[in-house]
Amino acid sequence: MQIEPSATWLQVVAVCGAVAAMLYGLNIIYKRIKAKNQGFGPATLKAVGVVLFIPTILILAVVTNFQSETLAALLGTVAGYVLSNGKSDD
Repeated sequence: MQIEPSATWLQVVAVCGAVAAMLYGLNIIYKRIKAKNQGFGPATLKAVGVVLFIPTILILAVVTNFQSETLAALLGTVAGYVLSNGKSDD
């Protein structure tokens, strides 16, 4: 089975774009923490997780042969993580 050259270049561009989005997102988070003189807390951890996880899912979707159900489960996990409330009512 031969891979088309255009598909390979498209994959390379998608992976490079996802990595650039990761680095840009981490840079924005770092600058915001530095500007506010804050430490590394739960909200920062959630932001870093989202910035790294969503482009990783994009990379996995482009490079591997994951089924759509698997990718939907991963995206559902991210949505649940982002929309969850980490504070307890105690």
